[in-house]
Amino acid sequence: MNALNALKSLTLRGEIRILARTRHLQMPGKSLFSRIVDFLIPRVAAGLKVPAEALRMFRSANALSGLDRSTLPTELIPLNTIQLSRGLLNFTVLQSLDGWVLPYWAERQYDPSDPGFVPRSHLGLSINVTRRNWTAVGSPPFHREPVVDPRGAVMPFSNRWTIEPWLKSGGTVFFPSRAGAVRQWLRDELPVVTTAFDCGALVLEETVSVTGATLAVDVTVTNTGAAPAACELAFAVRPFNAEGACLLGSIYLDSGRHAFVLDAAEEVMLPGAPSAVHCSNRSEGDSAAAFAARTDPGAPSAAACDAGLANGWAAYPLTLGPGEHRTLRSTVSLDGKGTPAGTIDEAAGAWRSVLDGGTLIDTPDSAVNALLRSSLSTLLLLADGDAITPGPWTYHQFWFRDAAVMLRALDAFGHHGIVRDVLRSYPSRQESSGYFRSQQGEWDSNGQALWTAWQHACLAHDDAIAPEMEAALRKGADWISRKTRDEDDGLLPRGLSAEHLGLADRYFWDDWWSVAGLEGYARLCLRRGDQAEARRARGEAAALRGTVEAAVAAVMQARGLGEIPAGPARGVDSGMIGSCAPWYPLQVYPPEDPRLRRTLETLMARYGLRGMFFQNFIHSGMNAYLTLQIAQAWLYAGERETFWEMFCTVARHASPTLNFPEAIHPLTGGGAMGDGHHGWAAAEVAMALRNAFVSELWSGDRPDITLLGGIPRAWFAAGKRLSILGAPVPGGIISLRVECGEAETDIGIEFEERDRGGARRWSLRIPAEVSRVTVNGRAAAAVAVEENETTITLVPAPGTTAVVLDCRVAEKRSSQ
Repeated sequence: MNALNALKSLTLRGEIRILARTRHLQMPGKSLFSRIVDFLIPRVAAGLKVPAEALRMFRSANALSGLDRSTLPTELIPLNTIQLSRGLLNFTVLQSLDGWVLPYWAERQYDPSDPGFVPRSHLGLSINVTRRNWTAVGSPPFHREPVVDPRGAVMPFSNRWTIEPWLKSGGTVFFPSRAGAVRQWLRDELPVVTTAFDCGALVLEETVSVTGATLAVDVTVTNTGAAPAACELAFAVRPFNAEGACLLGSIYLDSGRHAFVLDAAEEVMLPGAPSAVHCSNRSEGDSAAAFAARTDPGAPSAAACDAGLANGWAAYPLTLGPGEHRTLRSTVSLDGKGTPAGTIDEAAGAWRSVLDGGTLIDTPDSAVNALLRSSLSTLLLLADGDAITPGPWTYHQFWFRDAAVMLRALDAFGHHGIVRDVLRSYPSRQESSGYFRSQQGEWDSNGQALWTAWQHACLAHDDAIAPEMEAALRKGADWISRKTRDEDDGLLPRGLSAEHLGLADRYFWDDWWSVAGLEGYARLCLRRGDQAEARRARGEAAALRGTVEAAVAAVMQARGLGEIPAGPARGVDSGMIGSCAPWYPLQVYPPEDPRLRRTLETLMARYGLRGMFFQNFIHSGMNAYLTLQIAQAWLYAGERETFWEMFCTVARHASPTLNFPEAIHPLTGGGAMGDGHHGWAAAEVAMALRNAFVSELWSGDRPDITLLGGIPRAWFAAGKRLSILGAPVPGGIISLRVECGEAETDIGIEFEERDRGGARRWSLRIPAEVSRVTVNGRAAAAVAVEENETTITLVPAPGTTAVVLDCRVAEKRSSQ
């Protein structure tokens, strides 16, 4: 019996007990499972003729990864197996499809003249690591988000085929994935994507939208020339997407319903009876070749493919006079019910009504306004009832970590109902031990769940908690205390945690989130009048805070560091990005802590690339949301100009559709890792702008609120206007309007009180030296002027507070 068969024969009939009694398994300090694995692996490897050196390297890699049964995130196995298996499929299939029209990323990544060229070599995997970009579309009430790639290929269903428009005019054939020049944008910064190409005198414009549960692909061809033009427009179904091959087994045209039927389950509704159809498979070749050649009236209208490369197109002839245009529409039912699609305007209107129901920010910079509006649309798009996900595709699953950041942003912009729906699911996501689990070894999740619930109560001014939620939060707080007490040093154990910190290790990030979560839970208990539980939680938070602080001090002293490393066994590395957390967003340490400046400076000095943070661990790219975490830590420290410079750098790296991949390739500018439309990045954009206008500084049970602390100096020039309207803050709803005149600047503050948990004071920070300040017609009593900054301290009051600034001193200085 060979080694594989021996392994298969192991059952519960007694073989494991027999093995356990052999001398090979008498290894103290290891579990029975580990001893059995150690016993079997060499025998299986020998049966497969795996070299001993390969086995030693495998064991070493496994040991260095830090992963074991307690830290291995089995929840990620579905995601990772899809990624790896598609990489293997791409390697096997794509490079052998000579002459086929490939998806945009592969056309570029396989091109040796492209800066994103990646040799395949012996790796055996081919994955999109140079242009992981796409843009999600959807409708507010629906949970599925189709995506559009940078050349307009539309993927209605996750990990499946795409639709794309092709055009032929005379002897010229236009395939979008091979186009050099393209224009792509969002309609009104909403989840409606338009992609446009110039095809000689013809312009091809595709707009993708969703109304209800129906995806619509509207393709308009316009003749911009002075003579009539004849062309042929095709809707092509491709067995590829922005990750690679997708295994499409069959395609046929249902001529009675004017629809392509795919794998006998999915349908693409066509704009009527086509003049020509061609379906093909792996053995017959790419149907694109038939489109480029003279149309064959006897072409097959169905194809099956064992290799999963079924493909086809349906064509429509158009004759356009000068200036004339024609629009054809293809639709896909996303829920299988075949509901009619609405118009593009109806799709956009549904999003406008949702956005207009939240906080509104208007700045003198139209590009900033557009980026914010797109980012808020992204957050709303990725909220799917009882879950919120950090991406529409690769990361379309729930994590407490991403949820903490994204839900905080939605609460900060007044979308409390959406947050409440997600929070109601938290008890069902909790194990009986009290562990809030989205993946194993993610020890920051309990602190994040507690912190999110407290933030929601503060900003939604809602202390009502369902009994099951109250019990879940209490159990979650108890879990933190038990988990840390079980460890010899009182810190949370080794885990994978956030992958941007590195491989499995012990991370202060987990402990800081736990401290902040316990403190937030204590404040939540105080809001609800539960003094005893608040004291207990606060005591646990203080004890853990002291333990973490001692561990931080010890490793800094032992290694001679002025900055805070990622964990108790780490030095300076890019995982130290996690050491921003105690300042932003958690405010565990005060802004004047000298370790803050040293940590932030070291991060950008060693890992900054073109003004952005380059994460060496796993991401291997410039990261928008991590850069914005550093920026907002600087804002917390009062460094307005550094914050704004970093924000503008990130904004310049937004895609044409105003979103970000998780990490940005330094040469192509495209996505290098993760989801191509990242929700955490959208949340940090939204929070950076909200905090520039209104930010809380927590110390004790009530915050101070800073107003206009991150607004750039250029926005205070004469003639500029800016505002934030309907912003939730602890205690109520605040609005600010700023109008900058030639000699005076008027600032109106409106505050609607909602509860008694509001700020102790407001600090209005102006990026100029102001000679005179009046508040409600009287000279301001508390004004501090430092170089280039004026701080006016105000007592929070319901109603309207009118502040007038004499800016002539600032103007004189700027002219000098």
